[in-house]
Amino acid sequence: MIQSASRLADIEPFHVMELLTRAKQLEAEGRDIIHMEVGEPDFPTPAPIVEAAQRAIAGGRMFYT
Repeated sequence: MIQSASRLADIEPFHVMELLTRAKQLEAEGRDIIHMEVGEPDFPTPAPIVEAAQRAIAGGRMFYT
């Protein structure tokens, strides 16, 4: 059997899923919920945001995990 690496215990939980679970609970209780916790917009990224991201990447200020 394959064993998981012990460092997996160090991974932080994906908090958005906790929010989604709570939102669904509130909906089940009859609350009107506007879901903004997950998803992708159906419109393009505004130009100023794209330009700022490009500057940050070109300037070496962006990293990914």
